[in-house]
Amino acid sequence: MQKNAVFFVTLIIFSLGLFQHSASAGDLEWSGLYRFEGNFIKNSELSGEDRELTYGLHHLILRPKIVAGDGLTLYGQFNIMNNAGYPNSQMGQVWGSGIGAGKPTNSGEDSNTLSERQKSETIEVTQLYLTHAQEYGALLLGRAPLHFGLGMTHNAGRGLFDHWYDTRDLVGYKIIVGNLYFLPMFGKPSESNIQQPDDVNDYMFQFNYENPETDLQLGVFYHWRKASAQGSDAPAGNPLGGAGNQGAIGDVDMRTVNIFALRDSENIRLGLEAAFQSGHSGVLTASGDNVALGGFGVATEVSYRPEQSKWRWGLKAGTASGDDPGTPAKFEGFIFDRNYDIGMLMFNRPLGRADFLSTQLVTGNVRGADNRINRADVEAISNVIYAAPSATYYFNDRWSVDNTLIWGRLAENPLGANFNPSHDLGFEYDVSLNFSPRKGVMWVNQAGFLFPGAAWEGDGQFESKFAFGLVTKAAISF
Repeated sequence: MQKNAVFFVTLIIFSLGLFQHSASAGDLEWSGLYRFEGNFIKNSELSGEDRELTYGLHHLILRPKIVAGDGLTLYGQFNIMNNAGYPNSQMGQVWGSGIGAGKPTNSGEDSNTLSERQKSETIEVTQLYLTHAQEYGALLLGRAPLHFGLGMTHNAGRGLFDHWYDTRDLVGYKIIVGNLYFLPMFGKPSESNIQQPDDVNDYMFQFNYENPETDLQLGVFYHWRKASAQGSDAPAGNPLGGAGNQGAIGDVDMRTVNIFALRDSENIRLGLEAAFQSGHSGVLTASGDNVALGGFGVATEVSYRPEQSKWRWGLKAGTASGDDPGTPAKFEGFIFDRNYDIGMLMFNRPLGRADFLSTQLVTGNVRGADNRINRADVEAISNVIYAAPSATYYFNDRWSVDNTLIWGRLAENPLGANFNPSHDLGFEYDVSLNFSPRKGVMWVNQAGFLFPGAAWEGDGQFESKFAFGLVTKAAISF
């Protein structure tokens, strides 16, 4: 087990500060979110065949907050109605989860057709951490959410309909100096065998500048992940290392730097985040090379909210580098966090007949034995240049309608040197009618229409037919 001096010094400082304050009676507060979603997707494979994905999801999140003493606060998050097919996520349970396995049985106790009840569910604890606020800073300790900037890399999943989240077992100390704060952190993604050097460690540093007078925010987030070959479990052969990968593993040394800037005034919001990856993945090629990382991504967001107008205008644009299949010793791809969505279908749901976006590293296999897509919104932004202008019209305080046009183009040929596919992904038009009868309640009815480009054909191997989707979803936050 690796020992880290910073970790133990921070714990000692925390312990000394904790016992200097007398504990008072704790106060308990609750917040949370319940949501329901109904989904209908037609022709996800873009083949023109009569294939549909129709399903519902529901999920409850409870967030307790316990004020245990002067400056000492405990936070938690309990996820209820979870989905075993998407472990460690906020996807939510499929609406209609039966007690049987879907096969003939000898007893009505595990038969869906004879059942008078639904399957019972378990509660998952996804966050549990404390903060100890002091005059010039605060200690952070436990399993805490991780979020930075626009959320393109580190995203805590606090949106109404976010299906994913980022957390880390960590200890850190936030040092506040005027409008600046510094937050060094030590994280432990994995502590396997305590008597062996097989840990996975994160060394993180966050710098933020926030000036409320000028509505300006600036930030830098540095993330360094280290692990020995004994602690590495990288997904060898898929797709790190390319076709020559033999499944061997080596030391992990992955580094990501994110920079962020945001100007959010009354009428205009301008945001930019960029990320750069380097280091080594821990996967070895057939020649023994540790696959190097060299991806990057950029995301920009613009919102214009003119005074005395019912219209709101916006734009999301950016790029994510793609992996070159011809360089097995280097992975040049960059994959956004799956909570960062720009459209209902493209870059959000698996589409087409191949991994054109080069995201299999995080999505896994999205097709069943019949080669049909059988996964929900596991897709992410990668290997693409994209733009998504939008316009929202507010009828009144309760009703509004969103209009978004999404365009994309592949950044890299994902099929290799023997193919010459088009890079045109086409465009998508999304429209949604939103109803918010009161604060904390939102009902969204959305339709998405995809007009795919020739890139989905893969140099003439597949088809690229029209696809569309319908979604109704509601959320109650409290």
